[in-house]
Amino acid sequence: MSCEHEHSHSHGGHGSGAGGHDHSHVAPIPTNSAQSLWRKIDHPHITALSMSNPREEIQKLFKSPEDRYSTKPVIKSDCDAQLIIHIPFVNCNVKLFSIIIRSNGESYCPKTIRLWKNDATIDFDSAVSKRPLFTIEHPQVGLADFEAEDDLDDVVESESTFVEHFLPRHVLTGVQHLTIFVEDIHGDEEESHLHSIELRGEFTELTKDPIITLYESAANPADHKNLNAEEAPNYSSV
Repeated sequence: MSCEHEHSHSHGGHGSGAGGHDHSHVAPIPTNSAQSLWRKIDHPHITALSMSNPREEIQKLFKSPEDRYSTKPVIKSDCDAQLIIHIPFVNCNVKLFSIIIRSNGESYCPKTIRLWKNDATIDFDSAVSKRPLFTIEHPQVGLADFEAEDDLDDVVESESTFVEHFLPRHVLTGVQHLTIFVEDIHGDEEESHLHSIELRGEFTELTKDPIITLYESAANPADHKNLNAEEAPNYSSV
């Protein structure tokens, strides 16, 4: 997506809540690949604001388990380092456990990343005015410059180039739409680069079946014929 106008600016597991830094020293609960939410992401409807790539490439940022180590395409911001990504989920409520980010660890590396849930209206103006649900401080860790160059092989099998940020499970629950805002980067470059994002957690399917309730109406006297005494079936003149 080309930039139509300039917008206003305002090691793994690090993050802060909306009200400030999280000083908790409780060890995070480990996750595993079986908790990947890749199949529950509505890939065709992922959108990005201020992305320099062709529009359809944003889907490829969320790689299947088989393509986990692919470094391409590199999703790049346009105009400056800021980038907004809207991720809808398919017919489910999600509880997010963690977000795993693979970026360039030398140049163009994201630094401050803010998260919102269930608000598809977030843009660069509202990202400044609306308090994020959670803020991630991403370290300068990822692929080396030579590994991220476009003319090299697009597979780098290195676990150390991924950073997993553990999220507060009691906060990021009931998520049907996730918004990711890359606010700034390490260094002075004018772009942010992302190679992949993986979301882990659990989900609950939303039912599509309509709920039909049957009500038994009370008898309405107006709907019944008033019987004379003689017409009553048990009437006896004796």
